[in-house]
Amino acid sequence: MAQILFIEYVRESLERRRCGLDTAGHTVASAQNFADGLRAIELGKYDVVVLGNSIPQEQRNSLAAAAKKARPATRVLVMYSDTVYHAELADALINTTATAEDLHRTVEYLMHRTP
Repeated sequence: MAQILFIEYVRESLERRRCGLDTAGHTVASAQNFADGLRAIELGKYDVVVLGNSIPQEQRNSLAAAAKKARPATRVLVMYSDTVYHAELADALINTTATAEDLHRTVEYLMHRTP
């Protein structure tokens, strides 16, 4: 299973999604703000970094770039609700209406892609 860092600024959304990934057997660390997210990226070794919808676009881009710089094999999964701008660093996009199963399947898909 995957080592996942889930960064989301809205606690309820973070906990709901994190619970679904935990249930699927993944190991999930989390951060609820930009500084904690950057610190976790720099200190950890994650297979997938999930960036929640509540993160402002500029910060989302910075976090994605930091994840790729810290460990190029890390996959970046961006959650969105309406429109995503400048998603060049995303390896996958998933809508916030996706189910826990959809999120798990997307993580599994990313885990089996070659860097």
